[in-house]
Order: sequence, then C-alpha cells, then structure tokens
Amino acid sequence: MTKWIGSGKGLLLGLVATGLLGPVFADGTETNAPVAKKSMRDMMRDPEDGKLDMSEWLSTAHGFFPVPIIITEPATGYGGGLMLLFLHDSLQNRAELMQKQELKRLPPPGVSGVFGMATENGTWAAGGFHKGYWRDDTIRYTGALAYLAPNYDYYGTPDFPLPVDSIPVSIEGGLLFQQLVFRLGDSDFFAGSGYSYFNADAQLDTDVSLPPLLAEGRSFSSASLPFILEYDTRDSQFTPNRGLNSYFQWSYFDEWLGGDTRFDLVWAKNRYWHPLAENFVLGLRLDGEFSNGDVPFYMKPFVNMRGMPAMRRQGEQVITTEAELRWDFTPRWSTVGFGGAGWTSDDGLGGFGQAYPAGGLGFRYLFSKLYQL
Repeated sequence: MTKWIGSGKGLLLGLVATGLLGPVFADGTETNAPVAKKSMRDMMRDPEDGKLDMSEWLSTAHGFFPVPIIITEPATGYGGGLMLLFLHDSLQNRAELMQKQELKRLPPPGVSGVFGMATENGTWAAGGFHKGYWRDDTIRYTGALAYLAPNYDYYGTPDFPLPVDSIPVSIEGGLLFQQLVFRLGDSDFFAGSGYSYFNADAQLDTDVSLPPLLAEGRSFSSASLPFILEYDTRDSQFTPNRGLNSYFQWSYFDEWLGGDTRFDLVWAKNRYWHPLAENFVLGLRLDGEFSNGDVPFYMKPFVNMRGMPAMRRQGEQVITTEAELRWDFTPRWSTVGFGGAGWTSDDGLGGFGQAYPAGGLGFRYLFSKLYQL
C-alpha cells in the first residue's frame, strides 16, 4: 500500500541506520571496499562538502545488511518492521565490468531478502523475495513468497453502498508472485509475463445485510497470468530529475490457473519528470486501474495517493492524477509540494463523478549524490 514518489522513505531511513551501525557481510568482515584502510566514517562522508553521503558505501557494499521499515499508512496505523537484504554484487564491481566492456549498461545488483512488519491495528506481513538482473540487464526477474494479514475499514463502492459508514475487515492469506520481463532489443522497452496466486480468508465484523458481491468471496483464491509492457527512461529510480516511466499490465484471472472465478485487472501507470529550472523539478502522474468480472471486494481498484488512506475510495474503474514540485533549496535539502485527485466509477468510463483530492508538503535530504537517493 505504498504511495507514489514518496514510497522509498522506509528504505531511505533503513540505509542510513545500516551505514551507521555497520553492515554484516557474508564473509564475516566489516567491509570489502577496495581501500581496506578507509574507515567507515570516511566512507560515509562526501569528500567534496564533508556532509553525510552514502555513495561510496553503497558502491562497494556486498553481503547482508538490515533495513528498518517505517509504516505511516493511515488505513493500518503506524508501524514498522525489518528487512534483511543480501546484495549479490557491488555496484563498483559492475562499473568495473562496464569499463572493461563486459557490460553495456550499469544495472543495480541483484538483491534477495526476508522481511517482517506489523502496525498498531494488528496488520502484519512476513515473507521473502528476490530481484535479479541477468544477461547485461536484458532479463529482469522478480519473485516473492509472503503471508499477508491486513486490517482496515471497508467503505463500499458507488454501485454497492453499505448500510453503515464502514465495516472493519481482516484478511489473511498466502501470496506467490513471479514476474519475468525482457528488454526489447537495445531499447528502453520491456515486455514479459509471470504468475501470481493469493489464497485469502476475509472476516467482516458486522451483522448487517451486505450486497451480493460483498457477502460472497469471503474465502477466495485468485490466480493470474499477467501481460506486461514497460517503457523507462528515468535518470534515477530513486529521485528522478527527468524521464518517463510508463507501465501497462493486464492480469488475466481464471479457474484453470488455480483461482475460484474469472475476472480481469488492468493497470496503466505513467510518471513523468521534467526540470523547470536549475533547482526545480516537476513530476506528473496519470494512472488508470480497471476491472471486469467477479472481482473480490478486497482486490477492486482504489485511489492510491499520498494523503488518502488505502482502500478508502474503491470502484470498478479508478483514475488518479497527481503533480509534485521539488525545490532543491540547498545541495542537500529539498522540499516537495504535492497534490492531486482521484475518481471512481462502477459504470464504465462515463461514470466518473466526484473528485477525491489530497495533497501535502514534505522535506528530503540527499544521502547519496551518485545514486540520487
């Protein structure tokens, strides 16, 4: 239930804590940096301005290190957790392979990890994952196995309003996720597919009479075959200053794949960044999420936007727009203002009505100039 652009704050704080505490590497040593005599303190400082900067440490890191998780989602309440990550290679090593012309591009290192998290309202999750980049970043793999147990309030949809304001919902289930995409030639396009399976048991804390589609599907298995197309020209995956990222996915759910019913979910997500002046960057977002068939209530599209609780506004179709303006008022510090709106519909593309706005203001510190983190 992450929000657009600002979703990396847990990872950011975790990397800071990791650098200050010192990583534990697979070979048992404190670091495998090429310059053995360099202290951790020196590796955490920018030689140009002397400020806290993790570029050198991130370039040479290889092995296990912990990453704290910070959760501020309004739908589940405050919480936290921990990821234990393993970097399969260092960015410095990959840069050296590029210089030797053994790699054409500089992909991030493959990473595996396990995680656990919980929030104040009883929500929790645990699992493991792997992200791999193979054959000179022409093949990208993502796999995960997790158990999810979210608690939140369900508010209904335009065509299926509730007789009460909201209903407390508890969901538990196992998730299997597999995705494999291929670079198309030497372009910035990727295409691929995968498989996902989720076996959920939903508990609704209410005695009131519910609409048919809500009363059904309390114990439900869903299995899908996704078809993916992505275009990505961002200059950084952490804090882009320019570029376009467009992602399209059609997920085909059916009984022969292992699920209980037949339905479709479609995501069309677009992000664009453009520098307006030397210290100002404009970010724009336009997303569309669409569903068709017997979709369980907890899988219906919802307005996913910073400042709005997850799952609060759901519908068969959802459109979300958002803009942010980042001002880098010092070489290290930035302020970000953002705002947008979402619309829901249960009556096709012509049924979008009331807009649901949200916005806010935040601050950022540049912990790595090299990777724009």
